Amino acid sequence: MEFFLQGLEYQIWSIVEEGDLLVTNEKDKWTEDDKKEISLNCKAKSILCCALRKKEFNRISACKSVMEMWEKLRITYEGTGKVKETRIDILVTQYESF
Repeated sequence: MEFFLQGLEYQIWSIVEEGDLLVTNEKDKWTEDDKKEISLNCKAKSILCCALRKKEFNRISACKSVMEMWEKLRITYEGTGKVKETRIDILVTQYESF
């Protein structure tokens, strides 16, 4: 996913990793750069949502930022550090008892 997003526009992956680009101006005072940043935020969310099946989409649809969406998906499929350690311990135990 990282390379796909970077291929579309390099800054999109930065939004996933670091969070949305913030625009501090009021909407009626947005500059072209502000509009581009808002557009990149929306594009990142749209790409991620379109790449998911309905079940995964429902899991992240309430998230406010693409970074939050990505983190929720990462934890769902990779687990936390503690979960990974537990899985490794179980596999080692099964291997040793084999």
